[in-house]
Amino acid sequence: AHKNQWFIDFQNYVLMYNGLTIMGPLPQVRMYPDLAKSWEISPDGREYTFPLREGVKFHHGKELDSGDVKYSIERVMNPATRSPRAFAYQWIDSVNIIDKYHLKIRLKEPFGPFLTTLTIQNCPIIPAGWEPTGMKPAPGTGPFVFKSFVPNETTEFIRFDQYWEVDEKTGDRLPYLDSIYVKKIVDPTVRWTALRAGDMDYIQDPPKKVSVEAMKNPVPGVVLVMTQPVGNQWIYINTSRPPFDNKKVRQAIAYAVDKNELIKAAHWGLGEPINNQPFLNRSRMYIPVEDREVNLAKAKQLLAEAGYPDGFKMEFFQFSGTTYDLDACQVVIGQLSKIGIEGTIKVVDRAPFVESMRKGDYNISVRGDSERLDPDDAYYLYLHSGEIDKNNYSRYSNKELDALLEKGRTTWKWEDRVPVYRKVVEKIQDDLPILYLAKSIIPIAYRDYVKGHGGGASTWFGYYGGGMKMVWLD
Repeated sequence: AHKNQWFIDFQNYVLMYNGLTIMGPLPQVRMYPDLAKSWEISPDGREYTFPLREGVKFHHGKELDSGDVKYSIERVMNPATRSPRAFAYQWIDSVNIIDKYHLKIRLKEPFGPFLTTLTIQNCPIIPAGWEPTGMKPAPGTGPFVFKSFVPNETTEFIRFDQYWEVDEKTGDRLPYLDSIYVKKIVDPTVRWTALRAGDMDYIQDPPKKVSVEAMKNPVPGVVLVMTQPVGNQWIYINTSRPPFDNKKVRQAIAYAVDKNELIKAAHWGLGEPINNQPFLNRSRMYIPVEDREVNLAKAKQLLAEAGYPDGFKMEFFQFSGTTYDLDACQVVIGQLSKIGIEGTIKVVDRAPFVESMRKGDYNISVRGDSERLDPDDAYYLYLHSGEIDKNNYSRYSNKELDALLEKGRTTWKWEDRVPVYRKVVEKIQDDLPILYLAKSIIPIAYRDYVKGHGGGASTWFGYYGGGMKMVWLD
């Protein structure tokens, strides 16, 4: 806990741990109390008071108290821990214990998305004084207890009989399953075959072609669920390099890219286009703006005005870890060829890819990223000039946008933040340092005796009101 940052780590964490807060179903991703019963925010937005649930037990028998929460947060903040999530707590001034079941967190200044930083992604709550290792994780308060782990192969969990949460509909104590056995199977076809053979009860991300066919012609004994679209796919455009430093070139690219065609061709139709922001139009965080319609004549006109009447050649910079972005890249190259832009692809391993992107040693790249929990989470890291050489791969620098992003994160009332982010999205729509493309639908499939899963948060093993803790076998 506290040192890992990959999605599979998070999947394990939601089985084993709890945070102070927990995210709700897609696409709203609202924040709910988890180990905290509620919260109270001071009028100036700088103090958060949390009453904790009483009688919550860790897996080794100790009762949760405010000292455990304080220890966990400060462990993430401690440079000696080297937590990749420490940046999320740069706003914390102090964590103070009021009594056994109450604590107060004081911020250096208001931080609008602070409640989103208290989820399991950043800070699983562990017992005070515990120093976990890779092979011996700390006890948690979650629905399942860690049992065994074979690196890159399997992880096994067993039911925690003293888990604190109950099913609100039935009043039964959760979880229902006695154990969960997670097996790593990289090939989606092999996963699907194992499910059909009955060797697996549940899988994620079966082959897209198979999923589409199974929706038309259901497979006996198998339930296929098309979940809410999740994550994001976009195009990073290096605004510090010609010709991409010319806004008209970036706009020409946007007019030439057909997002719906891309979803059909690269993702078998399993996705939804996104409009100048990483949120669906039914999300509470969506800002209505007019998206560009595909217009090749307009795209060619903009290229001519920018000094490229015959187009130009360019190289897409990609990494080899996933076909998801490479397939989309191929489609985009085909679309841009219609306006005279000739594209090729350079593929490297992940480590040199990240290093080159941070340094700005690339031109353009199709990339995917995880679900964003807040507008600050969506824009600041990627577009603030202070993040150049770190997370702002577009190397975009705009003082007006910087000021808006700073105001958005230090304004803590949601109704006051909305007008700020409306201006942010309008600026993105015009300047296009990032061209947002689509959210992907990642199907899940399970045997028909698996009940209660839902799928309200795509492939996440845990979220408010759902996940593996709710599953039972009929």
